[in-house]
Amino acid sequence: MLTAVIQQIKSAPKDPGIYIFYRGRIPLYVGKASNLKNRLKSYLAITDLKTKSLHQEADSLKIIPLRSNIEALIIESQYIKTLKPRYNILWRDDSSYAYVFITDDAFPKIFAGHATDKNRFYQNSRSIGPFTDAAALKTVLRLLRKYFPYCTCLPAGRPAHFRLCLNAQINNCPGYCCNKQAAPGKKEKISYRKNIVAIASILSGKNKKFIKKLRDPYELLILDKIWAHQPYLDSMEKNAANSSLASYEKIECYDNSHLSGKEAVGAMTAWRQQTTNNGQLTTWVADKSMWRKFKIRGNYTEDDPRMMYEMLSRRLNHPEWPYPDLIIIDGGITQYNAAKRAVSELGIKNKGSGIKVISFAKPHQLIFGLKKHPVPISKSPADIQRIIPVAIQTTHNFVIRYHRKIRRRMFLK
Repeated sequence: MLTAVIQQIKSAPKDPGIYIFYRGRIPLYVGKASNLKNRLKSYLAITDLKTKSLHQEADSLKIIPLRSNIEALIIESQYIKTLKPRYNILWRDDSSYAYVFITDDAFPKIFAGHATDKNRFYQNSRSIGPFTDAAALKTVLRLLRKYFPYCTCLPAGRPAHFRLCLNAQINNCPGYCCNKQAAPGKKEKISYRKNIVAIASILSGKNKKFIKKLRDPYELLILDKIWAHQPYLDSMEKNAANSSLASYEKIECYDNSHLSGKEAVGAMTAWRQQTTNNGQLTTWVADKSMWRKFKIRGNYTEDDPRMMYEMLSRRLNHPEWPYPDLIIIDGGITQYNAAKRAVSELGIKNKGSGIKVISFAKPHQLIFGLKKHPVPISKSPADIQRIIPVAIQTTHNFVIRYHRKIRRRMFLK
């Protein structure tokens, strides 16, 4: 591989994006990455036929940083379809790529599958693709469904069922496409088809304005499990007018878990701010080296606020763990007050800790601590809206895993 290409790889940004290897003007291979630098570094060592071929033939490399993994997935598909790179076709036959199929029904349905599925299941449909990552594509479809509900119920020609499907009950489907009791009119059909057109436009890379908004796959509730184990949160304009976290460097989030008061545990996740190479965007990264687990010691294990107070007090008594700028609590006003009391006591000891505390009550979608009165999350700053669901869900998953582990140990005793 030429020295110039190697230097490009070594200086690649850590952003999501796509990359294209060329021989002269001939495109050899298009790939995507959630972290361009890490992915491209894997090409420096010859580990298989693909890297060996690229080492021998590639004389230039084009790197295109993008805003998100979603955008990378869609733009990669566009480039493969347009450029038809030699090795994308040679190393991966068309049947292994993923496609989106949109059926030709009065209320079109959307499915993900492979090229071979078209003749088997979706003859009367149009396809969008190819996409190299089927799991990521399905995640994108789940996300888009929240914005543009669509149906996945029944093949064409099958009778509609009487009750609303599960997806209709959770607002992922309008319902009149499969509910025999419904009588959708022209207005409903037009509205539904607009959703289908929007999804097709986004997946084809035509609606770039909407794609730019999608910096968090499926609200990032599943984080690294979907996006190649990258713990990145959404990118934000550092100087954006609605940013409230620009001056923060570290965030911690807390949750606890118990079963009827037994085996009570708590957990803390930590997040740090990272500036990208261009210095204009910032990214919140999961700092797993600072994640902590707590086994609740008190005998009040059905009292969530007291458990929260114990966990925060114990954590704050570890000054060797750098204190956060912001603490996010999973809970309502009582958990918020308990956390505030723990932080206030630290402040008395250390002449003011300067740690801000907020709490998120999921049932009512309210944030305590931003202002004097509870604030609906929908009316909070944009960066707060994005990070709270991610931090809360990630911490919840972390504490649940720990709680199950403790319960298994107790069961085996």
